[in-house]
Amino acid sequence: MSETLTLLTTIIPLALGAAVSPTALMGIILLLSISKKPKISGFGYYVGSVILILIIIIIGAIIGAGITNTASHPKPLLALVDLLVGILLVLFGARRIFKSQKSPKNRFKVENASVSRPIIFIKGLSFGFVMFLINFSTTLIVLEAGKDIWASSAALTGKILVIFVLILITLLVCEIPLLMYLIFPEKANVILSKVNVWMQKNGHILMGLVILVIGVYLIWIGLFRLGII
Repeated sequence: MSETLTLLTTIIPLALGAAVSPTALMGIILLLSISKKPKISGFGYYVGSVILILIIIIIGAIIGAGITNTASHPKPLLALVDLLVGILLVLFGARRIFKSQKSPKNRFKVENASVSRPIIFIKGLSFGFVMFLINFSTTLIVLEAGKDIWASSAALTGKILVIFVLILITLLVCEIPLLMYLIFPEKANVILSKVNVWMQKNGHILMGLVILVIGVYLIWIGLFRLGII
């Protein structure tokens, strides 16, 4: 249990950083507002997001497994990966602050009322998959988390629990709007539209700052694991 708790303290900050995804947030808000069947579209969007996050976690675990299985001294190599990811996130975060947020409106088209439910679900799924796929920072952070989960000495059940927590926190950006829309759709439309406008204007700054913090955090972790600090 102590190994699982230790792993959670490492993964939760990464998950919170990965959850800051203005593009994905604007994507689900737009999808919910224009879809003829928003509940089906929104659930499809969420499922697509989960699928992508799981794929990235698996890739991260494969990278971690490759390092631990082939290197005689894996810890320094794992620490170097921390440093590399941290540096990339710092650079990306700095760039993101000065790059205005683009709305994903051109990726969405109003549905025809005659479209079947399975098609609506699949379209929502593909949108969710793509919206998270194009978030480079989220991909890097989740890759880092997947590596750490594999490298941990926690039991398999503990690792599964941590993966569940990672997905749950990372996808808060989808879960909160979807739950709001399911519970009180009329009020949710008003609130989420205001959030959407704010994110279009300021989302890139918020995202950039969070990515910078996560990048500095990973650099610190890497230097600590190398024994430099």
